[in-house]
Amino acid sequence: MSPAPGSRVVVRRLLPSGQATDVIGTLESDGDPLVVERDGELHSIRRSDVVALKAIPPRPIRNRDIRALVRAEARCWPSLERAEVDGWLCRSAGSLPGGRANSAAPLSPAASLDRLDGVRAWYTERGLPLRLQWVDRLAGRDRPGGLDRESAVFVADGARIATVSPHVTWSDAPSPGWLALQSSSAVSADWVRQVIGAVRFGEIVLDGDVAAAVRLSLTRDGDDPASGTLWAGIGSLVVDERFRRHGLATDLLRALAAEGIAHGAERCFLEVLESNSPARAMYSRLGFTQHHRYGYWTSTAF
Repeated sequence: MSPAPGSRVVVRRLLPSGQATDVIGTLESDGDPLVVERDGELHSIRRSDVVALKAIPPRPIRNRDIRALVRAEARCWPSLERAEVDGWLCRSAGSLPGGRANSAAPLSPAASLDRLDGVRAWYTERGLPLRLQWVDRLAGRDRPGGLDRESAVFVADGARIATVSPHVTWSDAPSPGWLALQSSSAVSADWVRQVIGAVRFGEIVLDGDVAAAVRLSLTRDGDDPASGTLWAGIGSLVVDERFRRHGLATDLLRALAAEGIAHGAERCFLEVLESNSPARAMYSRLGFTQHHRYGYWTSTAF
C-alpha cells in the first residue's frame, strides 16, 4: 500500500545523470508528479523517475522543539505579571481563570525541580501557592501523579487542513455574541485580546446568533517575541449546543488554519484535555498529531 498524503516519506528518484538520490519529507500529493514538502520547499517528482517510495516514522520531537512550542503557548495568554526565575517563567494573574495564568512554565534547560527556592519566593510575595506547569521531558524527572488538567498539545501543518469558509467571519476584537458564547463572567473583551503577538476572533452566525466561535493567536517560539516560527494557536473553540454535530467545529478549525496562513503562520497548535476522547479523535482525523503533554502540579512537597 502506498503512503497516504500527510505521511513522512523517503522517495528514491533518478537524476538525469542516471544517479539515484533520496528526498525525505512530507508527502503532499501522491499523483503524477509526486509532491513532497521538505523544510518548507515543495519538490515535484515525476512518477517515471521514482525508484522507491516508502513511509518512514515521524521526525523525532526534541526537547528543544517542546520548549519552543511551550514558549509560543505562553505568549498566547499573558498574565498580569511575568518574570523568568531560574529557568522558569513565573506568571501571576490573581483571580483570573485558567491554570496557566498563575503557574510557572519551564522555558529554559536550567529549569529544575531541584531549584525552586526563587520560584517559590516569587509566588509567596504575591500570596499565591507554588503551581508548576509540568511539561513532559522538560523538568528532569518522571511524570508525577496528581497532575491537574492533564492535557495534550496537538500540531498540524496549516496548509494540509486549511479551507477558506465564507461562513466564518474574522475581526480584531470579539463581538458581544462571541463573548456571550464563552459562558464565563470572567471573560472580558480586554482579557481575551491579551497576547504577545496578534490575535483574531472567528465566528459563525446562524439564525441571528453566534453559533460557533474560536480565538486565533499568532505568536512566535523564539527566545524573543520577534524571532522563531510563527504559530497559529487555536483557543476558546465553542459551539452552541443547539448547533452541535453539524460540522461547525471542523469548519472553524479549517478556516482558522487558512486565516493563520494569510497572516504568515504555517503551523497550528491546540490544547485538549486528555480525557476528551471525542475531540482528540476529531483533531486526529483532521491531520493533527500529538506533540507533547502537560499538566499542573500544586504542591508543598518541593
